[in-house]
Amino acid sequence: MLLTYQYKLNPTDSQVLTLETWGELLRRHWNYALGQRLDWLNRTRCPIDRCSLVSEPIGEIPEKVDYYLQASELRQTKELFPEYKQIYADCQQQNLMRLDKAWKRWLTPDKNGKRGGRPRFKKRGDMNSFTFPRVNCPLIRSASTW
Repeated sequence: MLLTYQYKLNPTDSQVLTLETWGELLRRHWNYALGQRLDWLNRTRCPIDRCSLVSEPIGEIPEKVDYYLQASELRQTKELFPEYKQIYADCQQQNLMRLDKAWKRWLTPDKNGKRGGRPRFKKRGDMNSFTFPRVNCPLIRSASTW
């Protein structure tokens, strides 16, 4: 049986600054990833109830944007924006997993036929938490040494 523990941290001032910076960067990453998904959805959507009398060329079909594609692009994100290098890759992957879960909840109805609302862009202050999936993260393990 897997157990999940939730800890309340009492960070120092420098740790608060680090956590706020990470939260802001993860919020921006969420918004960018959501924008990619919505852009893909708008480019692949087409009306199927009618067709043109004149033949039209089919444009390039973009690759489906999902968790795996966006997670594989994390390395390029870190190269383009060096401030993302200080955030653990696990935190960024968990952020994308949360987005993927919200995205699937919106597109796929549950057993009762109900769907969740469209994932929203996060404003400043909306990203109140992020996840450390590994217990041995130095930020948690050696909090007394900061």
